[in-house]
Amino acid sequence: MATLELLRNRYLLLSALILAIIAGLCLSPARGQAQPRAPIDRFRWIEGLDDLYRREHGQQLSRPMLTHRSADIPLPDPSFVVDFTHYPTSAEIVAFLNQLQSAYPGLVEAREIGRSWQERPIMAVRISNQATGGPDSRPALYVEGGIHAREAVSSPVVLYLLWYLASQYGSDPLITHLLDTRTVYAVPCVNPDGNDIFLDADQRQRKTANPTASDDDGDGLYDEDGREEAGYGTYDVYHYEFDADWVAEHPDAPFAEGWQAHLVSRTFVGIFDNERRKVVQVDNDGDGLAGEDPPGGVDPNRNFDSHWELGNEDPRADTYHGPVAFSEPETRAVRDFVLARPNIVMACDFQSGTDTLLHPWGWSAEAELPDVFWYEMLSRKGSQLTEANGFHGAPHTWTARGLYAGPGNVMDWLYEQGILAWTPEVYGASSLSFTQRITMTNTYTVGLSLGEAFNPPPDEIPLTVHRWLHWSLYLLAATPNVGLSRVGASADTLTLTISNDGLLPVDVQVQVQTQQRVYTTTMASLSAAERTWSMPLQRQPLAQTVTVTLTDTSRVGTAAGPLQIEVVKLQIEGGAVSVVEGRLEPWVDLGDSFGGWCAGRQWDAPEYHLGPPLLLEQFLPRVGRGG
Repeated sequence: MATLELLRNRYLLLSALILAIIAGLCLSPARGQAQPRAPIDRFRWIEGLDDLYRREHGQQLSRPMLTHRSADIPLPDPSFVVDFTHYPTSAEIVAFLNQLQSAYPGLVEAREIGRSWQERPIMAVRISNQATGGPDSRPALYVEGGIHAREAVSSPVVLYLLWYLASQYGSDPLITHLLDTRTVYAVPCVNPDGNDIFLDADQRQRKTANPTASDDDGDGLYDEDGREEAGYGTYDVYHYEFDADWVAEHPDAPFAEGWQAHLVSRTFVGIFDNERRKVVQVDNDGDGLAGEDPPGGVDPNRNFDSHWELGNEDPRADTYHGPVAFSEPETRAVRDFVLARPNIVMACDFQSGTDTLLHPWGWSAEAELPDVFWYEMLSRKGSQLTEANGFHGAPHTWTARGLYAGPGNVMDWLYEQGILAWTPEVYGASSLSFTQRITMTNTYTVGLSLGEAFNPPPDEIPLTVHRWLHWSLYLLAATPNVGLSRVGASADTLTLTISNDGLLPVDVQVQVQTQQRVYTTTMASLSAAERTWSMPLQRQPLAQTVTVTLTDTSRVGTAAGPLQIEVVKLQIEGGAVSVVEGRLEPWVDLGDSFGGWCAGRQWDAPEYHLGPPLLLEQFLPRVGRGG
């Protein structure tokens, strides 16, 4: 009996040795040696694997990109430091914005609006045609990206929009009109520290690099033992052992439904680079562990003063809301920039991790949403416009109803400032990067990458950023823009045509001052339409000057107020009218550029609308009502 036990122990020891050798061969190939690798399945959700990363999002994944190719997407010439085929560092983002400003003077203005915890510049951009009036007095769209570090694709989405607008101005009639009449503000990378940590040190990084906010290992010291060289392009590798019957039934796909019940053991092997070489970690604080107390910090998207007090108080949590609202220099920079620009009407905070178009509220599933009609209508169109480049249309949802609750987020804060705001989650995939069975065993080598879960591979960045371009242009076009489009005069009558070529409705107060008297009227709920108004004009033997003042007030948003003032001075002599000051703004039907302002009923099917169903009859009769 003892002999049998000895033989059994030797056999187990030998088996373990063979297993270790095979695993080592799989994970540590010689440099330069090509290694077989299973295809990455980016479009499956595997419960239990993604949970290792405390993933916050639901199961809405981006769809495969079928026959579409990045080579078909227009890109900047090679002189630009950001080429949309790699994820840029914060320094490259700054350089790219400066290049845009130099290449397109009179359109692009870049400036620093703050500094991060690690003293990296936080940059903002304004893009608008400065020759047609004051950009900061026009209705504007605000966009931002990079608020969460590991969602690196969100910054290129914003950068691509800026480049496209600047490069197409003057040749594309839609872009030209939009930049002649509206303004775009952008903060492409809200969290530059986190962006660089994600790329170089730790692909799990989500928060800011606040050095006093988190003691993850509870030793009384802060951020003293983060991961090294474990950024984007590395993999956390595990060994998963299953029971023999399960492996026999699923030899090539062990993560089939129900796999958790057949899991025997799971062992962390280490961090490996994309050539499967182990990335050695250092125990910096000498406590016998490595990588347990990474830099940062605070979740900047839980740090805004919008029901902040309901947020996560645990400094170790990915969603830690910080010691106080606006504790972070990054969130204060955004706050101050936005509050200084009351002309902002709409906003997008681009993120990633799931493929969903989110709108308020994020903090509550039950609170009253004053603009639910506009959110539902515009978001449904977003689902239609994002069905592009081989992607399925992104579902839209009231965030707290269809996805999760997250108080203190920038989207809700923007909406509370009177700005219609969205958080488009532009890409989501599985963190499972590869799985490979160790020969003649029931154990599999499994590689996981949070970087691949939140971001497309570099060669698919162009398809992703271009997919979201048309949604941004649609919001910019829907932003109200009021102008005097036509003037007619006879011997005794003056006729004005007032237009709003944007979809969002405004109340327009019209004041006409002639040499004899002042006339006023209000055009209520002017939306994507023109209206005319006539008034008597006393006969004059000589030319007379008439001043037309248009003041529009937004009908949507939580803080409606004066939005835009246009003044046009006219000279009238007989039946002839000429413009002395200001300009006429010809009416443009911008909805035609997007196949109409409204999406059809099919875009509210369950696959495009997450959360409780809405009664379409409450929305569709109001769409396209003209003025």
